[in-house]
Formats: sequence, structure tokens, C-alpha cells
Amino acid sequence: MMADNRKTTERTSRAKFVLLVALTAVGAAMCAFGFAWGADKTGDTATTAGVIAGMGAAFVAAGGICAWFYRPGGPRWRVDPAEPGKRDRLQAQRARQLAIFPALSLLFLAQAFGALDHVVAGEHRWVDYVRLAVPVLYAWVTALLVMGWDGASLKNKRFLEDELTQSLRARAMTLAFFVLLAGTTLSLGLGLWRAEIGVVSLILALAAAGAAAGLRFAWLFREAGRNDG
Repeated sequence: MMADNRKTTERTSRAKFVLLVALTAVGAAMCAFGFAWGADKTGDTATTAGVIAGMGAAFVAAGGICAWFYRPGGPRWRVDPAEPGKRDRLQAQRARQLAIFPALSLLFLAQAFGALDHVVAGEHRWVDYVRLAVPVLYAWVTALLVMGWDGASLKNKRFLEDELTQSLRARAMTLAFFVLLAGTTLSLGLGLWRAEIGVVSLILALAAAGAAAGLRFAWLFREAGRNDG
């Protein structure tokens, strides 16, 4: 039975590793293509090339980080009698996601700032609105993960809901609330001075609040694991 479990785990990890490496390679190709194509372009063409390059960079970051967890010979390939149960695996997976998603949100912030210039100038293009929405969307997804309201968390609620999770969630969301409160207050003041700067800072405040919730939860989970060890 242990041998069968080991083989199944190795096949699953190998398939995930190959897919993640392929995602990283596709991202690198998109990034290179975007930079090469947009090098001597201007206007909408340059903007589209920048979006492609930015998405490629995000794929490289996400694929590379995840591929590291599933690298050959890594911990995801090993099965032994002392392996943690499903509860521990799911909680560790959630903590990794909450560490990765804020980084992706920050990567897309640079794209959002470039798109805002076009919107403020009156160029209402759908691609600019998509670029503005992505970092905010990642902030929402991170908050949903922390609260346990995403699909995977609801499906595995009996494994992911315990007293420790509730305590970490409360502390993470408290920090996120104060980050959001401070950020939106600052955005209000900047908006009264210059409206376009207020909008920029508001996007930053939303992304920062989501990142604060995710990173705080992941860090507290890591510290709790150290204390238990």
C-alpha cells in the first residue's frame, strides 16, 4: 500500500511539475515577445505589447515558485508513515497560496499604473480597464482565501476550520482593515488635491490591504508551525 501511494504521489507531482515548467516557459516566451514586439512601437500597439510582457512575467513568477514546490526529489514527492494528514496538507497549501497571490498582485500594479494614464487622458480602452481591475481582483481573491470563502476552502471546510485558523484569520483581517482604512484615508486627501493621484493611491490601498491579509496569515501560520515544532 505504501509503495502504491508513493507511485501515485510521484506521478501526480511529476505531472504538476511538467505543467508548471511549461507555464513558466510560456510566460518567458510571452515576456520576450512583448518586449521584442513593443520595442519600436507606440500607442495602442506598445500598450498591448506591454500587457503581454506583464502577463508573461506574472506567469514566470507563479510558475517558477510553484514548480519549486514540485521539483523532482522535493518534499511533495516523498511519502512516509509520518507524513501529515490531509488537514495539515490543505492548511499548508492555503498558506503557500496566501504568500504567492500578494506577490502577483504587486506585479500587476505596475501594469495598472500605466493603464491609468490612458484612462485619465480620456482613452477608454477595454484593455486598460482590465489592467486596472487585475490587482484589485487579486486583493479580493486573497481576502476570500483568508476568510475561507473560496471554492476549495468551502469544499474542505471540515479540514480547514479550527480554532487556530479562526485566530489567525482574525489577526490577519484586523491588520488588513487598518491598512485599508489608512490607505483610503490617504487616498481621500490626495484625491481632494489631485483626482488622478487619488485614484492611483486607491488602487494601491486596495492591493496593499489584500496583500497584508494574505502575508500576515501566511506568516502567522508559519510561526505557529515553528512553535508546535
